[in-house]
Amino acid sequence: MASGAHPGTAAPDDQAERFLKNSAIAGAVICPLAMLLPPRKIDVRFFVLASTFSLSTSHLAKVYTGESLYARFQRRANGLVDSATGLPPEAQRTQQLLREHRAAQAAQKQRQADEEEEGRRKAGLAKVVDDVWMGGEDKDWQKKRLEEHQRSFAEGKGMTGIIMDQIADVWSGNWRPDAKKKADGETTADEAKPEKKQ
Repeated sequence: MASGAHPGTAAPDDQAERFLKNSAIAGAVICPLAMLLPPRKIDVRFFVLASTFSLSTSHLAKVYTGESLYARFQRRANGLVDSATGLPPEAQRTQQLLREHRAAQAAQKQRQADEEEEGRRKAGLAKVVDDVWMGGEDKDWQKKRLEEHQRSFAEGKGMTGIIMDQIADVWSGNWRPDAKKKADGETTADEAKPEKKQ
């Protein structure tokens, strides 16, 4: 006998367990009888009594068997789901591994797509910066410029004349690529308008 314990008194945990067990027995007996009393209709009173009956019987099942009704129902439902697949545990493990492998492949593909998109975005940004830096000229602008200079020299112009022509092109806006197209024969909207008679 433990020191300080009086004979005939139980520990607080035992008292609580005994109280819960007795309450569960009372609930399992009284609730169905109360449901049979008039008025016999499905309302809030019925659901409260049914819930109390369910909790009471589940607690009693746990006290006597070690497993509550809800845990037993969940275990059996999981067993039905596992048996519905009809696969042994090894096959289920293989399926799980295949699912994980597919998920890893999908993640890798998504990562590659993101990297490609980032590369395209950087390449587009680099092209814009390159276009701004080059002033709208192509990569072979030096070769074209050399040919223009040779033609100008063949026409008898000097280096000063070539520089003055380039300054005039910049001043008038003819240095832009769209201005070259206009010079090659395209007409602007203002040039295409018919002249008004006065």
